[in-house]
Amino acid sequence: MLYLVTGEYVEVGGVLPPEQVAANLEQVVLPSLAMIATWVETGKAKGGVFAGERAGVFVLEAASNEEVGQLLASLPFWGLVKWHVRPLQTWRSAIERDRSVVQHLKAKGKP
Repeated sequence: MLYLVTGEYVEVGGVLPPEQVAANLEQVVLPSLAMIATWVETGKAKGGVFAGERAGVFVLEAASNEEVGQLLASLPFWGLVKWHVRPLQTWRSAIERDRSVVQHLKAKGKP
């Protein structure tokens, strides 16, 4: 199954001294980005970071909703990012759905 995943960093930098921001970047953000980059490199995900922003989007391939939750929770910055996850329907299944709707509507219109 495919999932559209968007994440937006929750701002905490303004209340932290620069050395803590640097430590957070080094110990939490960079390892998380590296994990997602590995998912992309292995074909598990495709996507990227919005240019100039601390937010990004990727399409994730996972066997279940639970796997998506586990993958995201495994990221060191999981709790610092506001996540939005949307399961995606395939284009072919949308065609089948809409064909069924057309058939149903045509059948209703027949006397």
